[in-house]
Amino acid sequence: MPGGDNPKALIRYAVFCAAFAGATLFLLWRVSEALLLLFAGVVFAAFLDALTFLLGKSVNWPRGVRLIIVCGIIFVVVAACTAWGGTAIGTQGSELAATVREQINNGLAWLKQHGLKFPPDTVGDLTQMRDATPTLKSMLPDVGGLFGPAWTAIATLVAGLGDGMIIAFLGLFLAAQPLVYRDAILLIAPPDRQDCWRMVLEESGQALRHWILGQLITMTLIGLLVWLGLMLIGVGPAALLGLQAGLLAFVPTLGPLLAGTIIVVASLPFGIWALIGAAAIYVSVQTLESYVLTPMIQRRAVSVPPALLFSGQIVLGVLFGVYGLALATPLAAIIRIFFLRLYVERAPASKDVSALADPDERGRAS
Repeated sequence: MPGGDNPKALIRYAVFCAAFAGATLFLLWRVSEALLLLFAGVVFAAFLDALTFLLGKSVNWPRGVRLIIVCGIIFVVVAACTAWGGTAIGTQGSELAATVREQINNGLAWLKQHGLKFPPDTVGDLTQMRDATPTLKSMLPDVGGLFGPAWTAIATLVAGLGDGMIIAFLGLFLAAQPLVYRDAILLIAPPDRQDCWRMVLEESGQALRHWILGQLITMTLIGLLVWLGLMLIGVGPAALLGLQAGLLAFVPTLGPLLAGTIIVVASLPFGIWALIGAAAIYVSVQTLESYVLTPMIQRRAVSVPPALLFSGQIVLGVLFGVYGLALATPLAAIIRIFFLRLYVERAPASKDVSALADPDERGRAS
């Protein structure tokens, strides 16, 4: 340690280390949202790479050609769904939002009649808010009031599209040349540990590929089962409710709870038996997902203890909202692999994960 037995030198060294650590943590905190967005791009790259790898099992074409085919299929599917179902989904979405809002207001009004007090705006009576004491803020022009809810919706849509474009392009660049970026990361590894780092990166890539494909399978099955179940008992719009249940399944813990709440509230106008049936269907689907689908599909991707995984979801969800909650599971899996291989074991991964890699990549790596 610098300074030897000199107390002043030791104090200066400790202060410098503390200041450096504090500055590093502050910098990471300032760019944490950007880093999380970049990790979302890495996850999307793993998705493209997984589909490219699966296509390679059917056709022996170059990897670049298979990646172009995968991207083309994804674009065609998204465009077709938008063109064919965009109008219907938009109409049903407006009706569903109106139904949910009406049922919530009815429930709050019923609670208010039975002695539970709410602010006037909670039950939708916006006119009673005008008697509030004027403030300086109320005298200034309100952008939301000037442009209406459409302005907020447009701003939210633009922000979401911007994040989506960043994730899509970053994922495409990473999937197009994965070895280039892997070798760039290996430059920061010690020369005698580069083989270990290479195997850790390959194992992490395999974990991401298994996780994202497992998530897509789980989301698809949940959406289909909810749609079929609600359609059989006559709760509409069943297709839209199934779609939102499948999409929200990507966000752990909070997503299924929100999807179930929307389904229960949307089934209220169809009677008590429809309400009971919708609740039973969704509970059954979530039980199937929690105890059958996820353990069976994700056992190769995520081996993080449940308590640690749940704690990570809570922390990232509080810090970064939906992004953090959605990406907590793959991030925890990657951190676990790095920690075990590089810190605990300090040896190359126990299994040859390169045998699972794309044949083209193995050839180029050798």
